[in-house]
Order: sequence, then C-alpha cells, then structure tokens
Amino acid sequence: MTQVNPVSYNALLRGNQNFRLLWLGQIVSLTGDWFNLIASAALIGELTQSGTAIGSLFVVRMLAPFLVSPIAGVVADRYNRKAILLATDLLRAVVVLGFLLVRSAEHVWVLYLLTAVQLGISGFYFPTRNAILPDLVSRAELGAANAISAATWSTMLALGAAWVGL
Repeated sequence: MTQVNPVSYNALLRGNQNFRLLWLGQIVSLTGDWFNLIASAALIGELTQSGTAIGSLFVVRMLAPFLVSPIAGVVADRYNRKAILLATDLLRAVVVLGFLLVRSAEHVWVLYLLTAVQLGISGFYFPTRNAILPDLVSRAELGAANAISAATWSTMLALGAAWVGL
C-alpha cells in the first residue's frame, strides 16, 4: 500500500477551490438550518403556547430524514452528485419560502408539513455531500476534508443557535 502524506487544514482550504466552495456553502446552509430551527420553534411556541407542539416539531425534524435515509444513500451513489446537491438546495429554498404562509395557530400544520418536506430533502443532501468528498479531494486531503466538515457542523450548531438566540 502506498504511503499517503496528509495535508493540513490550511493547505486544503487554500489549495482546493472545489472543497473550499463546498465548505463555504456548508457554512451558509447550516447557518440557515439553525436559524430555521430556532425560528420555527419560536413561531410554534408563540402561536400555540404549547410545549407539546414545539416537541412535535422536533419529532418531525428527526423523523423525516430517518424515513428517507434508506434510499438517499442509493440515490447519492447512482446519480450525479453535483446535480443532487444543487437540486436539493434549490428545493429546500422553495420549501422554506412556504413558511411565510404560517401566520396563525390554524396554519401550524403547514409548518409541520413544510418542515417534514424540507428535512426529507435534507436527508438526500447530507449523504450526497459526504459521498462527493472523495471526488473533490485527493486521498491525502480526505482526512482533513472530513475533519473540517464534521467540525463545521458542530461549530455551526453552537454558533448558529447562539446567533439566533441573540
């Protein structure tokens, strides 16, 4: 087996434009995801005054990707990954615009439905994003790319939620 000399995080981000653009897109996307979570929970709480209704939002957010995950990996392996990533982001943007329709407690079901669709689409996005990494980086860069991606998710969870809270 050939010895692979791993590259540093800085070298990866400076030297691989395709990964850098994907990573910057990940930051924007995750920021939006955390804004969406906090805003949706706050809206449901304000409209319904119900902790159960807020808890139901979290159930929907977890259940939707779980239900599509068995086929999402297959889709990521069989079809053009770049096209899947672009399509899922565009579809999620359109779906999220529908959140503007929720203005009263009677329309909270629309928020649940749109959240399920949004997170179902995300269930295709994330496996595809992970599957495309080896196409964008060399073997020497793959470890750093995976580490940056994982750290970004965790960091954006903390920063995105804190930013929205402010």
